[in-house]
Amino acid sequence: MSQHDDKRRRLLGRLSRQFAYTAPVLALVAGGAALQATAGNTSTEAGFAPVSEAALLLASSNAVAEGEAEAEGEAEGEAEGEAEAGSSAEVRRPDGYTPDYSETDENPQELLARGEELYYDTSLSTNGLSCASCHGSDGDDVGYKATFEQPFPHQVAMASSQFGMPEVHADEMVQVCMVAPMAAEPLEWGGEKLTSLAAYMVEVQKRFAGEPHDL
Repeated sequence: MSQHDDKRRRLLGRLSRQFAYTAPVLALVAGGAALQATAGNTSTEAGFAPVSEAALLLASSNAVAEGEAEAEGEAEGEAEGEAEAGSSAEVRRPDGYTPDYSETDENPQELLARGEELYYDTSLSTNGLSCASCHGSDGDDVGYKATFEQPFPHQVAMASSQFGMPEVHADEMVQVCMVAPMAAEPLEWGGEKLTSLAAYMVEVQKRFAGEPHDL
């Protein structure tokens, strides 16, 4: 029996159960593609007309079409899920890139001040979010995992689950947030916005960990 015939047989079986209230006993005709009502007298006496083979075949044809559409929808959903996962190339430091901020030493105050402005800037996103929308404002640091207490580079759950990155630098974490929750393009590597935000997030990390910081 071919795969198509087997699918058709299973669909017809399902339909026979759905129409059981009309024809209490339905049998699959051996070697055929139709179902027949074998309890016509019972169904008639109960006040119901027996279901014809043509009706069942028409219903089965519709069911096949619906099943194929459902399978196609599931495939599209899986493809969308894969697309949502993202590529680490979008958010990972490119080859030859050297950041203009430090994750271990002090950063200039003007860089931190600019980073703080950008932290509240909703224009960086396409959906009205800013960094502060998810992570709090005025020093109320929220939305961070315990791993954020560790100096950069460290693990970030979103980077790990959506981009396959076991740990990230501050600028990479900014890019992850730009691409994922903020639904925007990555910032320019080495650009003023990314450098300022990354420097600011280094100090936020220190504050979250209860360490001395420059904010």
